[in-house]
Amino acid sequence: MVTAEQKASFRRGLRRAREAAEYSQSGLSLKIGVSRSAVWQCLLSRAAPTEKNVAALEQELELQPGSLSLLLGYLPAGAVEREMISVIEALEADPKLGERERELLASMYRQLVKQREAEGRDTTAPSPAQQRRGSSPRNG
Repeated sequence: MVTAEQKASFRRGLRRAREAAEYSQSGLSLKIGVSRSAVWQCLLSRAAPTEKNVAALEQELELQPGSLSLLLGYLPAGAVEREMISVIEALEADPKLGERERELLASMYRQLVKQREAEGRDTTAPSPAQQRRGSSPRNG
């Protein structure tokens, strides 16, 4: 059974991920094959989606497997331990942040990604600091 607190965490995570991916509710519902009402119900914490639909959301929003499902207490089939988590996952998981701080940081993150894309930089290329450490964004 999914708790009200889990639904609220999922709602925040889904909203931030949807906004970061620049999907409308209608657009996202079409992509994952559910009604607009189903997405709306999740965004209002009135309903929790099935594990299958959460996995579809994670895939369509290009999130790490389990990033939304874990908020609901689901563990998708085939999920394995990951080396890194997304920025949105980190924001949702940090108990020191309030709703306002999470929204501010998520908005700032989206803006930085847009700026980087507008500059034509490869977002998968390692930063100078990562190059010095011998790592890349993909492998931490």
